[in-house]
Amino acid sequence: MKFVNRLICVAVACAMAMTSCVESSEMEFNEVERIALQAWIEQHHPELLENYQEDGGYYVELLDRGVADSLPVSDDNAWLWFDVTCRDLSGNVCLTRDADQARMQNAYTEYTHYVPFFLFCGKDNTSMLEGTYMALRNKLKIGDEEYTVRYGTKMRLYLPSSIAAGPQGMGGDGGYEGQYKLDANRPMIVDVEVWGHVNNPVAYEDQWVKSFATLNGGLAPEEDDDEEKARLRRSYMRNVSRADEGTDDGEEEVVYDDLWHLAVDSIAGLYINYKYTPKKGLDFNCLRSDTMMYAGQTEYARGKLYGTKSMAEINKEIDDALLERFGDGLDPADAEPMDSTDVAKVWYVARLLDGFVVDTNIPEIKKIVYPEEEIDEDEEEGEAYEFDTDASDSSSSTNNTVDAWKYGMPQLKLGAWNAILTVSSNAYGATGVTGTTTSSSNGSNYYNYYYDYYNYYNYYNSYYGNSYYNNYYNNYYYDYYYNNYYNSYYYNNYGNSSTEESEIITVSEVLPYTPLLWQIYVEEREDEE
Repeated sequence: MKFVNRLICVAVACAMAMTSCVESSEMEFNEVERIALQAWIEQHHPELLENYQEDGGYYVELLDRGVADSLPVSDDNAWLWFDVTCRDLSGNVCLTRDADQARMQNAYTEYTHYVPFFLFCGKDNTSMLEGTYMALRNKLKIGDEEYTVRYGTKMRLYLPSSIAAGPQGMGGDGGYEGQYKLDANRPMIVDVEVWGHVNNPVAYEDQWVKSFATLNGGLAPEEDDDEEKARLRRSYMRNVSRADEGTDDGEEEVVYDDLWHLAVDSIAGLYINYKYTPKKGLDFNCLRSDTMMYAGQTEYARGKLYGTKSMAEINKEIDDALLERFGDGLDPADAEPMDSTDVAKVWYVARLLDGFVVDTNIPEIKKIVYPEEEIDEDEEEGEAYEFDTDASDSSSSTNNTVDAWKYGMPQLKLGAWNAILTVSSNAYGATGVTGTTTSSSNGSNYYNYYYDYYNYYNYYNSYYGNSYYNNYYNNYYYDYYYNNYYNSYYYNNYGNSSTEESEIITVSEVLPYTPLLWQIYVEEREDEE
């Protein structure tokens, strides 16, 4: 507060000095702040006075010009990957995407996926902090020249509150908060690093999913001229283990392969691997070096756990725990289809395609990836998710899951290992899931306000998602891109429990246009009495 008081004193002194030249000593707050920010820059960074941006009234310190021959961000409507760290003028962090910085600020959580933002940066600002958007889209005055932001740009922005957090202030959420909350109507320093941008995120993630499937067993062709192969693929979808003819007893066994097959003919980008098993493991190194946008995009390597162990080590721990808990499972050819029972008990690990675990209902896996979480004795065994295979009742929890579960789950096998892989249109689409921090006390949850604009973006991004899906997949995604993530009962279960003691619970953010993978074991049918 001492610094704030000094800042106000400078502003007041400047305002008083001007009273002899004007009829009234009254000044608008924005003008007072402009004078105060200018005085601060003159004292601390006088070299930046020539980098003043008239539109917005902010200053730019260009730290790295980036790759000279890359396309400027402002060339077209684009989705942009970029890192940010926000501070007040005293250097106190109020928001960061960096795991190391979060640990220094005592704001780090194992639930937080510390990767760059992925936001729409188009001709109209729908999601970004105004000052950041202006710096990314406009031509910047750097001394006597003009500069446009591009791949590799690093810059530091000195923003007045009118284009920063404004009257509501800022406190990061979902694990991205710093140690301090930015008070209302305060200027802000924002460090920005641009990693890259794409104009069609749907096409990008579609290729990402196909690369993942190709490196993890192979992708089954969606159309096959070989009638026998096509018939077997249709058999997979019908959830039958035997065809109608071909053997001495009139039945032919369907031979399951290691490929990823479309779960439903009419839904693009939703794949099932019936032969998945933890014995084989998964390879998350699926992006070529020339398609990666930022370090660790293909294999997450930040934070206390993922930053100290390789993904191979973490995968082995997870796979060993799964096999110890559930065993080898049945061969899918010998297993009953999941829709042969009314309710199936499902155990799962939900992961992003960089290997980061966003959710699980298996206690052994929680102990591995959320080591700081205490698990009560009555939760040691965990609780299976009960999937209603005949979800005709609109009140059923199954009707509130993402589409990947609605349409993929009925295709799985009882008593067997299965894996579901999907593009975001069958999961959380163009909106993603907002990272939130919950304070729980006496059995009640109190959610922080969504005052942080960077986390608030999820409410806006869907405006653009529909057109991308329709243009790329010829209306396949029209009905699927927007999902009601508020009512997803299986997702982030760790954030739904209540407690008698106060605690802070963080819900993992899922960025827009993010593919998801589920490692799944479905229990065998219970013996009927």
